Amino acid sequence: MDAKRRSKIYPITYIYRKLLNRRLAVIIQEWGQIKVTNRGFTLIETLIVLLLLAILLGVSGFLFVVSLRAWDIGLTRAGIREDVSYAMEKTVRDLKEMTNGRLSQYDSIAKTIRFIDNEGNTCVFYLYNSADTSFDSSYTEDLYNLHKANITQEDDPASGEGTLILRDLVSPDAAAPATALTIESDGTQVTLDFVVQRSGEIVRTRTKVRPRNL
Repeated sequence: MDAKRRSKIYPITYIYRKLLNRRLAVIIQEWGQIKVTNRGFTLIETLIVLLLLAILLGVSGFLFVVSLRAWDIGLTRAGIREDVSYAMEKTVRDLKEMTNGRLSQYDSIAKTIRFIDNEGNTCVFYLYNSADTSFDSSYTEDLYNLHKANITQEDDPASGEGTLILRDLVSPDAAAPATALTIESDGTQVTLDFVVQRSGEIVRTRTKVRPRNL
């Protein structure tokens, strides 16, 4: 190959190699940047993520427990209200339907009510606990049941006698609020104050009743 031809080829080869080397250098540099960009999490980053997840799980668990507790309380209170509503409705109906009778209270205690008609039939609403030894026992227990018994005018109901109207009434001798069955001073109106306690929840319902025919 003559010198003139070589002088033309070598510059082209030199330039091509130069360009190739530059291209390789750029590719290597870009590859290095890609490797740095796509590196994995460090230990500190991993610990931070785990800590955040633990906090989220703890908050979610707490909210779940609180929701279950609120649901349980709601069910308990709904059950109490249903029982109290039934007992109040039944007691009020019985009082209003008394005919030609009179009201009396046992030993002036605001806990027991008698309804006596002209035929001598006596209906007694009274509070009872299985620990009571007699009808006129003092109220030493925490909770009582409301019973309704039909007896003769002279007798007292046996302990636990009659129909169960409502369970878990707070003792009349407890600190307020307390259950009370009272007759007003005019002798024609009854105040019913039902305070029920179950599973730590208390529901109170109070009303006044005036029998129609007294």
